[in-house]
Amino acid sequence: MTFVEVLLGFITEPIFIISCIFWILTLILIKVLGKKKENVTLFFPFLVLFKSKIFNRFFKKISGKGRRLWKLWWNIGIIVSFLLMIYAIYFFISNFFALIFNPQPENALTPIIPGVTISFPIFSYFILPILFAMTIHEFSHAIAAEIDGVSVKSSGIFGAGIFLIVGFGAFVEVDEFQLYSKNYSIGTRLRVASAGIWSNIVIAGIFFLLLLGFPTIMNVGYHSEGFQVSYVLPYDEGGFNENNLEIGDIVYKINDIVVDNNNNANLNDILMNKTDLSCSIGDQLEFKCINGTTGEEYIRDVTLGFNSFVGFDWVRLNNTAINITNVYSWLRAGNNYNLDLKGKIIVKINETLINYQNNQTFEVFLTQNKPSYKLNITSDVGETYEISVDFYSNIPGAHLLNDIFLGLNIEKNSVNSVNITEVFKNASESGINEGRIPENTIITKINGIQILLSNQSFKEFFTEKFSLKPGETLIFTDGNENNYTLITSEKPIVPVLIGIGTISYWVPSNWLGRLIGGLFPYEINIFVSFTFMISLSLALFNLLPISIFDGGRMMKELLHIVIGTKNIDKEAKKKLLYEFDIENSKQHLFTHSINEVIRVRELIPLDAIIINGNESNNYGEIETKNGKSFKGRDLLYKTHDTSNDGFIDTVEINEDQNIETKRLIEVEIEYEQDLKEIPKKRIYRIISSIMGVVIIASFIISLIKFGTSIFWF
Repeated sequence: MTFVEVLLGFITEPIFIISCIFWILTLILIKVLGKKKENVTLFFPFLVLFKSKIFNRFFKKISGKGRRLWKLWWNIGIIVSFLLMIYAIYFFISNFFALIFNPQPENALTPIIPGVTISFPIFSYFILPILFAMTIHEFSHAIAAEIDGVSVKSSGIFGAGIFLIVGFGAFVEVDEFQLYSKNYSIGTRLRVASAGIWSNIVIAGIFFLLLLGFPTIMNVGYHSEGFQVSYVLPYDEGGFNENNLEIGDIVYKINDIVVDNNNNANLNDILMNKTDLSCSIGDQLEFKCINGTTGEEYIRDVTLGFNSFVGFDWVRLNNTAINITNVYSWLRAGNNYNLDLKGKIIVKINETLINYQNNQTFEVFLTQNKPSYKLNITSDVGETYEISVDFYSNIPGAHLLNDIFLGLNIEKNSVNSVNITEVFKNASESGINEGRIPENTIITKINGIQILLSNQSFKEFFTEKFSLKPGETLIFTDGNENNYTLITSEKPIVPVLIGIGTISYWVPSNWLGRLIGGLFPYEINIFVSFTFMISLSLALFNLLPISIFDGGRMMKELLHIVIGTKNIDKEAKKKLLYEFDIENSKQHLFTHSINEVIRVRELIPLDAIIINGNESNNYGEIETKNGKSFKGRDLLYKTHDTSNDGFIDTVEINEDQNIETKRLIEVEIEYEQDLKEIPKKRIYRIISSIMGVVIIASFIISLIKFGTSIFWF
């Protein structure tokens, strides 16, 4: 696809159009609010916050009931969160080293970016789970804060997305300065910091149990989870059942086998002969269907055709050509990944010109012969490519050999040797020889026969020399005469094709199931599944000891506990700077344990110190700060202890001192300094930096190693 086509596809997405409308209304609202527009915080085009105190009464009401039980609940959360923090650190660090030394697709860290790492239709299923998990997370912080008497400054609604507003949720703003004042203990701060994480962990646990018991719960109104036909492939697009099935057909039985996704009897299981029904190419199957509204049953006769696979995607360019848009890598079981096919315009198949009007299409060609075979395709510039046509599979390495499966990826190393570049994992990648042979082993002999690839591929060499049945063993020998005994199995292919698209459909068993429909459980199951994944992921990431996450706050408090705060300098001094706001003479100093405000000065740029054409003598010496020259003027002020913890935290400038807005104000203070603060900060920064590097590097390595698989390019 061209850039223009991608761009047009992006801006015509309904979610993009809705986003544009939202942003326009948001900007209008900010304009209308005028002086109250401080209630709206805009980070265009990523985030918008509408601040109010809309939920504050709710937080107070909830936290006012059963305070002891709430505290016990949040204390349990502290313990569980620290235990899971250890696991989170171990998980991300071990995953980082796996990406470096033995990268596998399951190790990849992939950000959720609509239109880049995930399609818009799929991302739409993430919206509600993300907002649900984030709202629960934020509300938990607020309730934990209110339990200990920490104020919630504001709450409200946010709209979030990356260039697109993809949904709404709630947020809270806890009074952080009050929380870290002397009035509150480390325990309070840990409860508030871990509350959101703990709630996400609990939600993940609850939804995991719901997933386990979902089929049992659905027995209230349903028989089994069958499927509904969502589309039927036409004959000219490679279909076999254009006139046999209709969109909307609900299938609950195939011959005498009940279709049930929860009892190892889904459509794929049946077609792969994993049930008592034996399926093969050319068979006629009896699909027993049911009307979801009336319960009336009827039968459709279905033909099984070839499930041909060429390892690339294509689109019809015009009546006489197709365009190859994507070539599958070996990770996606590609069987033509070594050919330079992406972007090629194909006009001829073998010696026949493509002509959609005459039904001479690439799709029709693939239905005429049983795989495995070779096919010549010719581009519009006369380039001819010999491609492999095999049965469909999504298992890596399925098409390495003709008749057997090894669970390996093997590439030519020299005329007399091959390299075992990948050994697929037994559990996660359908491998069968994990642990039997190391990766990057150079093989020179198979069953004692010297490899010779002077004028043929490894697949051709193997087919010529060996005739094996699944289950037999092979002995691979390396250059040092070390032998590796490998097992073989049947190729993990799906040989038959019906030519339909399906979605899950629960077959109603009573009036309740018919009332809410067979698609309702499917939608609920998606919501439960995605909420479990999002809640668990949100908890694990937030547990990382990085400053932007809750785990960072928890780590700071842990260091305070471990290192302590015994050595205190009660006469430490420093200077604070802030910009003067003419509409608000009070300024929060955001520094704890201030015993005294020694001096408050206005810092005036030299070019502004001109009165009646003469330089004033009422200012001090010239000073340089941040590369700029100033003179200082002492100001009259008052101090306040707004936190009621015995320390100054706010300075109020007296009126009628002719201070311009946004003028720099310098406040010199004397405060109690923790002499152990420097080593604590140093240790925290080291931990935070290490974890930050691990996460960022993991994203980068994932992009480099698996860019074509996890990103759409």
